[in-house]
Amino acid sequence: MKAQRIFPVAVLLAAWLLPGDRASASENPLVVAATIFPAADIVRRVAGPDVRVIQVLPAGASPHTFDLTPAKVRELQAARVVFKIGGIDDWIDGIGESLPRAAIVTLHQGIVRRPFHANDHGHDSGSGRHGEGFDPHYWLNAENGMIMARNAAAALAAVDPGRAAAYEGNLLAYSGELARLHKELQRELFALKKKRMFVFHDAWRYFAAAYGLEIAAVFQASPGREPTPRGLQDMYSLVKASGIQVIFTEPQLPTASLEPLLRDLGLQLVVLDPLGGGQPGDSYAALLRRNARAVRRALER
Repeated sequence: MKAQRIFPVAVLLAAWLLPGDRASASENPLVVAATIFPAADIVRRVAGPDVRVIQVLPAGASPHTFDLTPAKVRELQAARVVFKIGGIDDWIDGIGESLPRAAIVTLHQGIVRRPFHANDHGHDSGSGRHGEGFDPHYWLNAENGMIMARNAAAALAAVDPGRAAAYEGNLLAYSGELARLHKELQRELFALKKKRMFVFHDAWRYFAAAYGLEIAAVFQASPGREPTPRGLQDMYSLVKASGIQVIFTEPQLPTASLEPLLRDLGLQLVVLDPLGGGQPGDSYAALLRRNARAVRRALER
């Protein structure tokens, strides 16, 4: 089998900066792709209006359970770069050999990734559809979004060196926006007296660490994996003792298994969306701001 072509940005730069590629990049509109909405929106902001960015995962779908369709694979044939998160979207690697023009670039270079650790509630240390043993939800920290934007700009400049200055200018402006957003969210959430979060899915540790919160309990360590009886008993005890009144869930994941817990403990369900893209005019920045405000309203009750 042909090896999958997954390159870090530095290797991509060397591979694409060839004389023949300079001409083709300037003659034809550049097409790139990104697996999930936050990555696609970051790439769009850095790329500008002259680059077509294909978003692979449709709004409302879960990257943990997503399967590529033949139609989407055909659409990706035009892409020169496919940006991915890693861990939750490694399904894109399986079609690497079907994309003759594309390099697959993971956006985590330069980000300090958090390892999955077993905890009191039965976390599976990265098994299931989380790869590599690292928490892949790093985009839920705006500072990490700035690093992702920088990685995207480097890859775009590599395949389209004639517009490198434009990508650098877009990166500079966008990084300023994200830096201001990061400080805004810190002001909004660091002031909360209640900081402990009970979450349905273990996706929020980067968000919590960046904005002064604590993940006190997790219902599903991996999507679809229910807690063990011992883990469930420990969770009931922890929630009762801590006075937690809210469990944060996600729109992409079914929550029928939560009903006994909600009923027995009188918990309220509050939706946080780690992916976004389902609202008109949505953006990565709007997604982070919307989640922060939902957390603030819930924890201020």
